Amino acid sequence: MTRPPVPAIMMLAAALAVCALAGCAPDGGESPSPEPTVEAATPSPSPQWTAEQQGAIDAVQKYLEVWTDISQNLQTADLDQIRDVASDPAANDAVMVWTQWYQNGWHLVGGPVFTPDYVTTGALDYLGQRYHVHGCFSISEGYLIDANGTHIGDRGNERGTADYLVIFLENGRHLVLEDTPEDKPC
Repeated sequence: MTRPPVPAIMMLAAALAVCALAGCAPDGGESPSPEPTVEAATPSPSPQWTAEQQGAIDAVQKYLEVWTDISQNLQTADLDQIRDVASDPAANDAVMVWTQWYQNGWHLVGGPVFTPDYVTTGALDYLGQRYHVHGCFSISEGYLIDANGTHIGDRGNERGTADYLVIFLENGRHLVLEDTPEDKPC
């Protein structure tokens, strides 16, 4: 039996919370730095991306921006905003992570960075055209803190490749459907 892929955002959540859930002590005493804004890596305009590919890349970057904003502001955020940029299973996965974080009083500082390296066209179905946006996903600048500003677990230094499945709907909207990490260095 093969194991289903774990979405990249779920990998972020797992990496950030693994020590906390195992009962590790916080790293103790270091005061948190101010919460940075999301650092979404967007490729500079280049003839290498068609308009359709750039639209798919932009959809991934917007998804990560919304995901990070909600993750940093869980006490006041509207979790359903993720549904403006994602559909299921990606949207449901994010809400599950945030629910756990909220119940524990945690929120994100920093955020993930994704740098695309290629885009491929996927299936065309009754909903629209699908694209796979592949690239390097890094959580080296992201970590969880509790309500007192204490780090939860270790700060991540995770980098790896990831593939985002994006659908371009007939109404002109792009939605992220899935994010799948790969066990490959970038």
